[in-house]
Amino acid sequence: MNLKIISTRKEIKEFFGEEPIMAATIRVTKACNLRCPHCYVNAGEKLENELSLEEIKSIIDQLAKLKVFSIFFTGGEPFLRKDIIEILKYTNKKGIRIAISTNGSFLNKEVLEKMRNIHFDLFQISLDGPKKIHESIRGKGSWEKTIDNIRLARSILGQKVGLGIVIMKNNWNFLDQAIATGVNCGADRITLMCLILSGRASEKLNPSPKEFLESINKIFTKYKYLQSKARFSKDTTIPSALIPKEWREKGLHRTFAPCSFPYYIAINSNGDVAPCDGLFNYPEMIIGNIRKTSLLEIWKKSKLLKDLRKINPSDLKGVCKKCIYRDYCAGGCRASAYINYGDFRMPDPVCQTVYEAGLFPKDCLKS
Repeated sequence: MNLKIISTRKEIKEFFGEEPIMAATIRVTKACNLRCPHCYVNAGEKLENELSLEEIKSIIDQLAKLKVFSIFFTGGEPFLRKDIIEILKYTNKKGIRIAISTNGSFLNKEVLEKMRNIHFDLFQISLDGPKKIHESIRGKGSWEKTIDNIRLARSILGQKVGLGIVIMKNNWNFLDQAIATGVNCGADRITLMCLILSGRASEKLNPSPKEFLESINKIFTKYKYLQSKARFSKDTTIPSALIPKEWREKGLHRTFAPCSFPYYIAINSNGDVAPCDGLFNYPEMIIGNIRKTSLLEIWKKSKLLKDLRKINPSDLKGVCKKCIYRDYCAGGCRASAYINYGDFRMPDPVCQTVYEAGLFPKDCLKS
């Protein structure tokens, strides 16, 4: 049975009967014990007057009323909040799907046991490469702790323990090894991500188009031998056209859920609201604050959100306009498009740079 792809504003509204918030991100804190050079949040010190437990519960209540499908809890480092487990349990009781990303520094058996009965869509632990590379980014001793916590999380939580991996200049050639290690230690999900050039992340951390594609090919070659143990998370952000052809022909790209943007909302740890978690560093992208305005009112009245929802895949520029996956992929990362080009209609920068280098797969271009 062939299912029709719904991608235009009109189709989405007709299917759902409204313009829904499909997913949300809540940054529970900006505080972090690490200073990773690729952090688009620029995490470190907590913001002044961060959201209280009751305020976060109120946000979850509002999202539940708005029938959001899932919430991704991020930071900073979420487990620096002493009440993070209570937040997760509260979300679980509301029947909302949960994902969380952590650097793993504060995980241990006691903490994980408290989460044993929480249903996670994804429990993601960051892994940057083999030991030498990972520790050059996160500090001495961090690699062993990460590997130990992957094993521990799998043994206690059962499944959906993921590796959070960003492809960068300093790790692209070693990620197949790192993924194999993580999977063999118990991870059953792999979240592969492109660099977002915001916060501390700069262009010098980006691999070249050739390096990026070589990394992807090495990872998917290794995946042939790992797929009985793990699969790629739906949160993987590799654009459909850049997945190796043999895997596209098997439909693997369809297991990566395209970003819900602009049917998505992000809440910062100080209550600010933006159309995407990657856009908090841009003041013009702040569409309200939860302490002053309800999420429903922000969703219904924000001019920026209304304008963004008017953009259909056919409006995309650059290589996205020519790509056969345009309606499904919807241009990949819209935050990166804005960050790199200042225009939400511009292409995903990863695809565009690959195209400009003459390396974009010809079979993915419309004839």
